[in-house]
Amino acid sequence: MFKKLIAAALAALFAAQVAISAYAYDGDIMTIADGIVAWKTADNGSEDMLINDSFLEQAGSTAGDWYPIGLSRLGYEDNYGGYLAVVTDCVEERYAQPGKLSAAKATEWHRISLSVLAAGGDPTCLGEDENGEPIDLIRDGVYDRGKTAPLGRQGINGWIWGLIALDSLRYEVPEDAFYQRDDIITEILSRQLADGGFALTGDTADPDMTAMAVQALAPYYNSEKVYGYSLSQSGEEKRCTVRECVDKAVECLSQLQLGTGDLMSWGTENSESVCQVIVALCCLGIDPFSDERFIKNGNTLMDGLMKYHMEDGGFVHSFVYDPQNPQAQPDVSNTMSGEQALYALAAVYRQKNSMRTLYDFRPEQSEELKSHIKTLSENIEDLSENAGEKEIISLLEDYFSIEPDERSYVYNYAKLYDLAKDKGIDTDGAEKSTEIIFAQDNTPSAQSEEFTEEDKAKADSLPQQLTGEYYVSVTSLLDKLENSPDFEGKEKYLEKLKKAREEISRIRAEVESINNEITDKLYPFEDMGLSDRKTVENIVKRCEKLSDYDRGQIKRYEDVIKTQTKLDNRLRGIIIGCCLGAAAAALAVATIFRIRKRRARAENEMEQLAAMYKDEE
Repeated sequence: MFKKLIAAALAALFAAQVAISAYAYDGDIMTIADGIVAWKTADNGSEDMLINDSFLEQAGSTAGDWYPIGLSRLGYEDNYGGYLAVVTDCVEERYAQPGKLSAAKATEWHRISLSVLAAGGDPTCLGEDENGEPIDLIRDGVYDRGKTAPLGRQGINGWIWGLIALDSLRYEVPEDAFYQRDDIITEILSRQLADGGFALTGDTADPDMTAMAVQALAPYYNSEKVYGYSLSQSGEEKRCTVRECVDKAVECLSQLQLGTGDLMSWGTENSESVCQVIVALCCLGIDPFSDERFIKNGNTLMDGLMKYHMEDGGFVHSFVYDPQNPQAQPDVSNTMSGEQALYALAAVYRQKNSMRTLYDFRPEQSEELKSHIKTLSENIEDLSENAGEKEIISLLEDYFSIEPDERSYVYNYAKLYDLAKDKGIDTDGAEKSTEIIFAQDNTPSAQSEEFTEEDKAKADSLPQQLTGEYYVSVTSLLDKLENSPDFEGKEKYLEKLKKAREEISRIRAEVESINNEITDKLYPFEDMGLSDRKTVENIVKRCEKLSDYDRGQIKRYEDVIKTQTKLDNRLRGIIIGCCLGAAAAALAVATIFRIRKRRARAENEMEQLAAMYKDEE
């Protein structure tokens, strides 16, 4: 408890440290990031690591996959091995289902791919499917997604994040793939609105979707390739380069920025829109805090972001209730807001330190290459309109001497290209800028990690009666053990943890089965009748065999119990009614019998009396 109080105090201290310059960027990005990490760590009930067992229960979901990205890209040490173990297991379980990760949302593949890369894993070989084949999230979720469902089934989101995932390690696309890169790029370009923005639905530009589109297209900004397509909104035939599209999108974002530095999405001023714009500008090499296009009334995007900074170190979604985000409270630090602020700060930090952009997970550039790009960029920046042809040609040659897949880091190449065209210099060679080399040797290799004495102690302390509560711990330990160097007694621990994993899998499968049965057979509860009583009783009996923890994972268990009570009462009422009815019937029969008996006796007496009088006559 004392350590938790210290964590909370540290978070408040971090917040106080940045409060002095909350509306002016002072370069201390890590101080703000530390505050977010401290807040989220305490929010998880942890004392040291953000990625603890409680957090890992959400691995493979939106709530569990974005923090590892922000943490890793800022260089924080955390439990990435545990994350990889649990998310791998989660993916394997979901791949056994008909829709795999999702029947409709391709972004499930994309988000998990990025988080796996951030944690040091390989999304092209993440566990095994039912046939024992390696699971390839990039293949299944991006370039071959169309074999099972359209990549854009959920809208432009699928195209945008598919391209981001594909370029995260510059993955090569096979010639026989369902989608090629240009297919995805064209789909994104075709959805640009008249004002340069993008939207999930409708024709009103949304800052989030516009910024995400820019993030996806940024690696192709220097390309002079012209794409032909029909605008999805109007059907108008269009031809343009990625750069032309992106420039319009950036201008649209500038127009959408409010005087307070932040932005509004779906009618609500919010922190996440600011974060997405910050990431987008960093992907283009634009300083989000000094570019004149993004300073309104003296307020920068940093001012807009810090507006939502809370005293506990976290960030709030909005200061008004947002019906589009009902879980976010206007006065409480929000998990989604914190994760997006964290990776937006990571984008800025990486830009300031000449590192790769947020979603470019390739190894960092060599110092020699960084120096080359820096010098070339400075020389391009110094070019005047009166620059000589020889100087321009020399700089073009210098640019094309850089490997194609690194040229996107020469952020001001467009200036050089435009000057060359203005002076009539042959720029046909610029087409080469689209020939990106998609290397495969950047894929992270599995890391061997020692199974420590502490790990052995955790394995030894597992109870005989296991519950789903030990899922994360057992999964993490088993994964670490399987990838550890051999040691005496390893087989014993392997056997113990594998049996534990099987038992926990059985329990989790039972919980899932019960939840599915509740959904399929008991919804809606108010329509349950006596014919459903046996089903309800069976579910309750199965639930009673579970531990308290696992019973807590049953959806609407209280409603199941209430339904059982209601049906029992209804049956009891019917039985009591039947008994009362039967008693009333018996009483009525007895009464009738008595009446008839008395009537018969009276009739008999009358007959006797009549006979007596007859004799007297």
